[in-house]
Amino acid sequence: MRVFIIGATGFVGSAVARVFKAAGHDVFGLARNSSNETVLQAAGVTAVRGDVADLTGLAALVKPFDVIVMAGMIPFDDEAPLMQALVAACRDGSDKHLIFTSGSGVLSIESKDGSWNQETFAEDDAFPFPARPNRAVRIQTEDLVRQSSGEGLRTYVVRPPLIYGHGGSIQIPQIFESARKTGKACYLGYGLNLYSAVHVDDLAECYRLAVERGTPGALYHTVSGEANFRSIAEAVADVVGCETQSLDYEAACELWGSFWVDIALAVNSRSIARRTVAELGWNPRHLDVIDDIRNGSYRAAYQAAQAQGGTAYSWKSHG
Repeated sequence: MRVFIIGATGFVGSAVARVFKAAGHDVFGLARNSSNETVLQAAGVTAVRGDVADLTGLAALVKPFDVIVMAGMIPFDDEAPLMQALVAACRDGSDKHLIFTSGSGVLSIESKDGSWNQETFAEDDAFPFPARPNRAVRIQTEDLVRQSSGEGLRTYVVRPPLIYGHGGSIQIPQIFESARKTGKACYLGYGLNLYSAVHVDDLAECYRLAVERGTPGALYHTVSGEANFRSIAEAVADVVGCETQSLDYEAACELWGSFWVDIALAVNSRSIARRTVAELGWNPRHLDVIDDIRNGSYRAAYQAAQAQGGTAYSWKSHG
């Protein structure tokens, strides 16, 4: 099949490209500029020039492809218009698969003191808690995509938790950054709150399995473990060679910015991949985020930066 990935130069999209390439598919990636083209070519991915901001041009952009994956990171408010345009573009009389990457932030429960919450959610469990702003926006996009299956179009939503591996992530780099700025690996309050976690390579396998075995209109979680933020900070401190420090909510916002604290660090977001395992036969191979920090890709990346005379390194985002 011909697979087109929006966000193929990013953390998640590049992993999805590797998985589909390894399975023998022809993989193409969206390139907004010549720099993107260079990155894609180096990865063995065919670059396709275009811009997702040009919604009217999407029909021509996606027409040659059998699978379209949205793995890019854009503002939440822009996701629904883009996915609506992609749905319309994919209804061209041919059979296509369309996958939208959401995130388990839609399951977030506020935890400004860093306390643990026992609630965890499978794919279609009810969520009887106040909706945080990102949920209110993203659930509408998820529903739009899921309800668009039919007329030769098969749609799926993949909802990952904290993504790690290969030195990339969102939350883990924030804690490394705290060590660079303050001399201590910081966490919020008790540090017992958490996101469930998945390695980016295992996450990418879910996209392939969804196309091969998935139910049109399905939502799939990808979870292979959990580690609270205090444990992550302790692992970072071991790598950096510093102590840890608990911050109250106000100090955390001053350090990291209120947006990232509210969406990524001052919540519990716990999920389980019940449908993904049962329906797709998804079997993650990477199970220990703490070991990856202490002894794996994060330590290697940090040491490489230190060897070059730096105090940090350039983290890959999930977009």
